[in-house]
Amino acid sequence: MRLRYMSMVCAALCFVILPGSAQQDAQDREARTREYVQVLVVEIDQWTRDFPRDFYMAATRPPVDSSKLSDSVKAGAEELGVSVKQLSSLSKGPDVLTSAGFRDQLNKTIAAAKQVNEALGSQRFPVVLQNKWDQIRTDLNSLAQIYKLDTLAYLPPPALGRGGSGATAAAVPGGIVGYIVDQSCALKGKGMWTNAICVAKCIRDGDKAVLITEQGKIYQIANPDKIDSDAYGLKVTVVGKTDADTITIASLMM
Repeated sequence: MRLRYMSMVCAALCFVILPGSAQQDAQDREARTREYVQVLVVEIDQWTRDFPRDFYMAATRPPVDSSKLSDSVKAGAEELGVSVKQLSSLSKGPDVLTSAGFRDQLNKTIAAAKQVNEALGSQRFPVVLQNKWDQIRTDLNSLAQIYKLDTLAYLPPPALGRGGSGATAAAVPGGIVGYIVDQSCALKGKGMWTNAICVAKCIRDGDKAVLITEQGKIYQIANPDKIDSDAYGLKVTVVGKTDADTITIASLMM
């Protein structure tokens, strides 16, 4: 009888404690998500601080042809900078996860970013600016997923052949087109394949360089000494001998 009584007490306690525990878990998840949102906004604010100036400077120099950029695209970088500042201000509120104002401002920020995204996907801007944009786009897409908004498309910049020939990477017969990245970034999606800064750091820290195609096939590289660091994060064509999932590079063209 005593055992049965104790069992009933334990069951009653569990009934009382478990809902409280679940509520605490939900609160903890909400706090972590809120903190993650705020960290993302801080990163975007830092990355976009000088971005409009750098974008306009790059747009006035070859190989960028500013005559092919629409007025709305040219204005997009400045609009993005202003929009991010407003987003940063709104992100400091405790109700950032449920704030309609923050979500609306995020939507406006993504709309401004779309213009810039199209510009960097249509012309060959400096690699440093492309890498900065990859980080901005990745962070904005992370926010968009949290708030269930449309994400920015991944638009790789046009490939440029060595010596400024303008040939695309896909134009080499028998070559394999892909991105030179580290093993870790290769598994994180296209947003990381063009992040040359991250790729360089990971390889410097000991990760292997690999070739990953647009379809996601990964080739191990038998002779990584053939890869210059300026190829990290770029779309390239590799010509060489393949053996299953390993390639020995004979030549590489960016």
